[in-house]
Amino acid sequence: MLEQARQAIRAGQIQRALALWEQVSSAAEGAQLLLEHLGVLISLHRYGESGALREKLLTHPDTTPAPLLSAARILFQYGRIRDAACFTARALELDPANPDTAAMHAAALERSGRREAARELLLELLRGQPTHLRAVRLLAHIERLDGAFDAARQRLEAHLSRHPSVEDWRLRYELAAVLDRLGDYEAAMRQLALAKHQIRSGSQAHHDAWRALATRQWELTRALDADRLQRWSVTTGGRPPMPRICLLAGFPRSGTTLLEQILCAHPGCLGTDETGILATQFRNPLALAPASAAAAMDGLDALDAEQLAAGRAEYLRATEDRVGEALDDRLLIEKEPLLTGDLAVPLRLFPEAKILMPLRDPRDVVVSFFFTIVPLAPHSVAAAGLPETCRYYAEVLRHWLWLRDRIDPQRWMESRYEDLLSRPGVQTRRLCSFLGLEWSPGMLAHHRAAPGKDIGTPTYDDVSRPLYTRARGRWENYRRWLEPHLDLLEPYLDAFGYR
Repeated sequence: MLEQARQAIRAGQIQRALALWEQVSSAAEGAQLLLEHLGVLISLHRYGESGALREKLLTHPDTTPAPLLSAARILFQYGRIRDAACFTARALELDPANPDTAAMHAAALERSGRREAARELLLELLRGQPTHLRAVRLLAHIERLDGAFDAARQRLEAHLSRHPSVEDWRLRYELAAVLDRLGDYEAAMRQLALAKHQIRSGSQAHHDAWRALATRQWELTRALDADRLQRWSVTTGGRPPMPRICLLAGFPRSGTTLLEQILCAHPGCLGTDETGILATQFRNPLALAPASAAAAMDGLDALDAEQLAAGRAEYLRATEDRVGEALDDRLLIEKEPLLTGDLAVPLRLFPEAKILMPLRDPRDVVVSFFFTIVPLAPHSVAAAGLPETCRYYAEVLRHWLWLRDRIDPQRWMESRYEDLLSRPGVQTRRLCSFLGLEWSPGMLAHHRAAPGKDIGTPTYDDVSRPLYTRARGRWENYRRWLEPHLDLLEPYLDAFGYR
């Protein structure tokens, strides 16, 4: 039966696979099978069906730390950080002397808002294992978040000087962020250069995938002429009714998380916080899997009303499972910074969707992306160097310059990060007008709505703070390094009014 369940998954026979897996888990004697079943449910965006299974895995008499930690990683990636912490806690209970388990539990505690508990655990760990690299990095990270920049710098520099290793790049990324806050910009760039050099061979392995993806995306976007978009914009009917949805695109570090949190402080909105569902469940099979961009566009054109309705229903089911809430009659904010290069699929799936494009000074965006993103995946390999990062920004935002001249202007709005900071009342009212919402004063206190919510993006800590302006004009601190590559950004400085 186990092999039948696995084969059903591979064949796409979802309902049969789910029924078989339920039978397998009911008779399972080992934790490993329970873990595999959990992975299946989460991969199918059926987390809501996994409660009894998770409890069974947590309390299994023969469980060991290994499957518990694997489950924690799966849950963490799915955005269920507090649930992940339950599994790391159980693993640590079974193996209290394991420093790696303790560090992983501390990371889950910190990300789920229990920073003081994480700090205490890390300090205890480091008393017995003072050279544990990940514990050192996480404790310095907490110190940086708390504003203890000198302590974080001393901690990181001491470890780097005394205990060099192939994992130093993790510490150097953190140290660069600390040095930036201390105003030592030369040293910050030096640490970033060392970190990126250390992982260069690993990042280069993703270069070809990055270029292939960029090529396919651009071919698809250029096929979106005004006539095709007009044909797609016609409501095709079908059941269930089409959800109200706003596509929040942009570019990483453009203020996308801040904008989503401000909008979702409104009682009439529900945010997704980068679920990746559009990419994995729709873009990959519809836009990337076909042999050519032309074949992909032919397939999108050929979708009929019934297929589109089924796609929307599956998207909504998976999204509600991922965020853990029913949409009801709220406006869904589908936030994904790199959706900008993949708008063809959601524009086909949601012909009435509005598009909200967050903008921020491209120079600030590039510097922030360069500092934040570790280049170990096709979507982030561009962060390996400043020229590549500038090129990446240009390649992503060219999609928007193409589309905004071809989409009905009533369907899209650009929102500048700087306007949110300087005139939040005016800008939030403008956003509400565009989205058909009544303005809510809670939007000006978005940080008070953040506690209690798991936020999976790298800027998770920022949304718990009131609006601040220190990141505006940050690029000026790095003008010397950025200036040789500004020609790549000039068209976007002009197009978005940042001269």
